[in-house]
Amino acid sequence: MLRCAAGVIDDRSGTEKVPNHSDHPGVETKVLKMKKMISTLAAALFAVSIGSTQPGCVASRDLRPSVIDIVSQMESHTTQDLENIVRSVRCLRSKALYLLDIESASPAPPTKSRTGHGTAFAYMHKGGYTYLITNTHVVQDPEELVEITLSPGPEPGTAGISVSRYLKIAQVNQLVDDASDDDDSDDIDLEVVATNEELDIAVVKTRSFIPNFGAYLVDTGIEPEVGEEVYVVGYPRGRYSAVTRGIIAHPDHIDDDDGEHLDILDVNSTFGNSGSPYFVRRGGALYWAGIMGKISTYPESRSTMFTLGTPISTFADMLDDPEGYAADHAADHTTDHAADHVTEHGSDSHDATAEEEGVE
Repeated sequence: MLRCAAGVIDDRSGTEKVPNHSDHPGVETKVLKMKKMISTLAAALFAVSIGSTQPGCVASRDLRPSVIDIVSQMESHTTQDLENIVRSVRCLRSKALYLLDIESASPAPPTKSRTGHGTAFAYMHKGGYTYLITNTHVVQDPEELVEITLSPGPEPGTAGISVSRYLKIAQVNQLVDDASDDDDSDDIDLEVVATNEELDIAVVKTRSFIPNFGAYLVDTGIEPEVGEEVYVVGYPRGRYSAVTRGIIAHPDHIDDDDGEHLDILDVNSTFGNSGSPYFVRRGGALYWAGIMGKISTYPESRSTMFTLGTPISTFADMLDDPEGYAADHAADHTTDHAADHVTEHGSDSHDATAEEEGVE
């Protein structure tokens, strides 16, 4: 059962584009240090393997502490990077207000509200805004809700059915401390900039500054490998920020239902993790690999079986210029809609599957 559950390295340099490593001397230095550390570790391990048998070589027992120190440094470096990434990840609350359709023939309440929580990741600063990425189903509730109520019928053993249809009249998306946060004085309003409903990816922005320390590397063509270490950073159940670790179970899986490309992760996640970024670890460095959006659950317990993520390569074109992306796709949508209207094959129905199955 599936349930919906080229980034920017911000080095505070004021850049307004998705950077290459060559654009950021700090990133180049980080990569070179990492390569040097790996080379040193490889040399030490090689020396350990031959030290006890080759004349003139240092005994392996003398090298073991240095090998352990290098591995410890790599672990410490990853921990520090994850701590910095956590500071770029926030809890996102969506609140939608619905009004009873006057054509509904039922004595239902005149209004209805819907609140959900997910995760948003601050990946870029540009033009005085902080840009964050999340899932579309987190920030875009369905346009209408249908409520069916059963009541005793006029005759014994019969039942009456009333149908209430609610139309969405407003929605607000905000960054909050967590799901229990009831102090709205420090809530941060968000503006939805671009969405891709097929990928279930959305970009939002705010004038408020959300830090990003460039604690990860970006390669929008990255191809995760089976067994690679992976980290998910998000807000499970909207309660607190958490980092969970696992492995890549099946990279670039093609979904049988809609042909969507997904990374299957063997890592703990749950409702509220929608929009969480995930990172693969290579040589002690963390690479942003995608955004989590769904979970595969055991039918009996609804506990997580696998986490499904959208690879960064599929939404890279949304990141650098989300406003431009939105404008281009709005024009495409207008053209498609006009063609549908002329041929009378169009449909204005709203596909709420992702929202109904959201990990919120």
